[in-house]
Amino acid sequence: WPSARSLSFRALLFASSAGAQTATDIMKKQQELLKTQDEYETQNMVLVNPQGQKRERKVSRFTKTDKSGLNKILIRFLSPRDVENTALLTWERKDGDDDQWLYLPAVGKPKRIASSGKKNRFMGTDFSYEDLRPEPLDAYAYKLLGSESCDGKSCFVIEAVPKTEKEKQDSGYSKRKFWVLKDNHFSVKREFYDNTGTLEKIERSSDLKSLGGTLWRANSIAMEDVKKKTKTILTVEERKINQGLSEQLFTERELTKGK
Repeated sequence: WPSARSLSFRALLFASSAGAQTATDIMKKQQELLKTQDEYETQNMVLVNPQGQKRERKVSRFTKTDKSGLNKILIRFLSPRDVENTALLTWERKDGDDDQWLYLPAVGKPKRIASSGKKNRFMGTDFSYEDLRPEPLDAYAYKLLGSESCDGKSCFVIEAVPKTEKEKQDSGYSKRKFWVLKDNHFSVKREFYDNTGTLEKIERSSDLKSLGGTLWRANSIAMEDVKKKTKTILTVEERKINQGLSEQLFTERELTKGK
């Protein structure tokens, strides 16, 4: 049996190594644990205006991770008729300056989203274009603010601030805050602060499901604009992972083809 002294030394060593975990470490681990080869979802989208009136849309979302670990994401509206086949294609770049193209059927060809336009809202939702991209770890400085309970579960609270000049210029936010579950590294809450430092939006993820191994997903995501008093609620109706989605699906040419 080990001595009390060796036990206390091991406890001290464990505490110091756990304490050495930085916010960046946590965010990197989140990406590693939650990444798939590819993913497909159909979502029900509800837009809620300040008076509580609702509009419904149907959306499909495809994601593929390439050999370098970067994501390509295609979001396409399935209904109603006035937004049908409208689509957004995102190619992740390591520096955070992702490529994004919006396809509007009435226009007939994809329009590239300028870096300065990524702060704009996507199709009348409470999500901006930059909200719909993967987390750009190299473009942000992360700080561990402490721990808090969120819905009865312990979370790391992490602040993210743009660290590159381009991200500072292009982002609509001065900072964001994440509540990351300690047990599975899933972000269950995010806060977005405008360029004056005022809270603008809150995103909450709920109804978490295990997809096996370290992989977790939320079946419900609600983004609330606390200033405009509007909300966008996404509910996952179907999900498939690692189905071998084709690279061809994530091209400008495919973007114009429709569902």
